[in-house]
Amino acid sequence: MNPENMVKRTGNAENAAKIRMIVCDMDGTLLDSERRISERTLDTILEARRKGVVTTICSGRIHPMLGVYVRRLALDIPFIAANGGVVFDPVRGEILHQETLPPEEARLLFDFCGRNGLDYCALGSEGGFFSPGGRCVRRFELYNRVAEETGAETIPLQLFDAGHRNALRTPLHKSLIYRDDKRAEVLVEEFLKPREALEYIFSDAFVLDVTVAKVNKGCGVNQLARILGVEKEEICVFGDYYNDLPMFREAGLAVAMGNACAKVKESADIVTSANDDDGVAEAIERYILAYK
Repeated sequence: MNPENMVKRTGNAENAAKIRMIVCDMDGTLLDSERRISERTLDTILEARRKGVVTTICSGRIHPMLGVYVRRLALDIPFIAANGGVVFDPVRGEILHQETLPPEEARLLFDFCGRNGLDYCALGSEGGFFSPGGRCVRRFELYNRVAEETGAETIPLQLFDAGHRNALRTPLHKSLIYRDDKRAEVLVEEFLKPREALEYIFSDAFVLDVTVAKVNKGCGVNQLARILGVEKEEICVFGDYYNDLPMFREAGLAVAMGNACAKVKESADIVTSANDDDGVAEAIERYILAYK
């Protein structure tokens, strides 16, 4: 792949000289296809940090599912989780800002999914709750295996009890629903469209994220910028999928990965190489470190 053939520049690319904070999506962006942060990417992030540009993450994952990567990046500033619903301080181990699903709305959603045989889960600070026999739990089991290997904390995982009571007793930041077929997508969208208290977006080709209304990654970036005292034009964000678009609108410089969907590339100021080709490192080196 020749990155020179991929790079797109707009007027906002001139903001590169002003950047003080980088915010990276995780899956499909900072992580390669094996869900790893490459050595080149890590070295580039550390070099940016040495030159005064802080780097953090903004993920659809819940914050307990980011511990492996927080350790790898040695994060000492807050990060964004749950598609913007949580800002978490890894140094103090505290949630600085959070939005939780209204319990009654969550109950109606879970009951609907259960009645229609959908594969769904509920996620929050206390871990994950899952429907029996679904594949939704598999990605969390995989994360726990990696966490055990690296010494990070694992995520508590359990099945929903009758009436979803165990999940509804805890603060929940989001729900995931798998769309295995068109039927599932139609059912879920018909249920969710009239529900003003909830927001939903596809975080990848097969997973629908349900959060509190008006919560998205852009809200998370805005909250983090306020906490850290960073201005919009001083923020660079990286993303690859539809749920990253709201944070593009809260940044002075928006970078799409080479593997990003078409809409994300169209909305970006710069298109870099793919996640498997160190696209994050390439863009930081070319458009941020070059000015430091």
